[in-house]
Amino acid sequence: MKRLLPFIFLVGLFSASSLLFTSCTKEGPQGPAGEDANATCSQCHNFSDDIVAKIFQYDASTHATGALAFENLSSCAACHTSQGFIETIGTGADTTATTISNPAPINCRTCHKIHKTYSIDDWSITTAAAFNLRIDKTISIDLQGGDGSSNLCGRCHQARAVSPWVTNPLGSDSLKASNDLWGPHNGPQVLIFAGKGLFEFDTPYGNSSHRDNASCSSCHMTNAVGNITGGHTWKISNEEVGDNFSGCNVEGCHKSAPVTPVWYADKETAMIAKWNILRDKLLEKNLIDSTNAITYKLKHTQKEFAAVWNFRCFLTDRSNGMHNYRYVSDMLDATTAILE
Repeated sequence: MKRLLPFIFLVGLFSASSLLFTSCTKEGPQGPAGEDANATCSQCHNFSDDIVAKIFQYDASTHATGALAFENLSSCAACHTSQGFIETIGTGADTTATTISNPAPINCRTCHKIHKTYSIDDWSITTAAAFNLRIDKTISIDLQGGDGSSNLCGRCHQARAVSPWVTNPLGSDSLKASNDLWGPHNGPQVLIFAGKGLFEFDTPYGNSSHRDNASCSSCHMTNAVGNITGGHTWKISNEEVGDNFSGCNVEGCHKSAPVTPVWYADKETAMIAKWNILRDKLLEKNLIDSTNAITYKLKHTQKEFAAVWNFRCFLTDRSNGMHNYRYVSDMLDATTAILE
């Protein structure tokens, strides 16, 4: 009997604990009906290769492979990290509050509202709002041509603030640059595309119809050719396959007079010839060196600083004037004339 007591005790303990567990795990009231994943997630995650194709293209882009795919210092992170870009959209600041830890490069979530609604709306861009230029907060950029996505691109593809800044492009007072990096950084495309941010002297510059009728994506994200041009490569040209002008030769743009490689090359040649005339003038006056950098150890007038700024905006835009042909053509003529 004594041997049975422990056994009986354990059986009783087990029965009591079972009753207690059953009581604790009793189902509560029915909650609200949730979203059916088959009706939401499958809008993007389906048997289509769309996502695969976009990733394939992006992986070959400069955004993914550039030497500075990410820089996480607070002064750089707003454009060189995904977290920094999203943060500054919300704050409206040009820099992040602190250095970004565990930084992610620009990716799908930077530009799209991925997994916000788990529906096709996740492809929506994170912002299309107007913004003010970093070099001059009185200049507002609001590019609504095409799909309006140019405002998203322009937030990063603009010039950074420099010191000293030109407050009078016709000024004769002397200033000195702090180093040979003085200029618009490496991506001032929105200044040229929008026709704002380069220095005008006597007569305002004209603008091409690109500014009001096109967008960054309508040209750079046109029909993809593998991972070589178009789509999420953002590339228009490739040495092997040539130029991808499918976004140009559409209704309302160049359809009636299609852009061809010969036409494009002729336009580039004419614009580069003007740029070389300006470059020779800057070299003659010892305003730039052989690497096209400002001669920062010398003092220059505000007018000369303005000329170097315009020159370097053309150089670092890298479209050879195609982003805004009339604006750039007028700028090169006026800048060369003002130095004479």
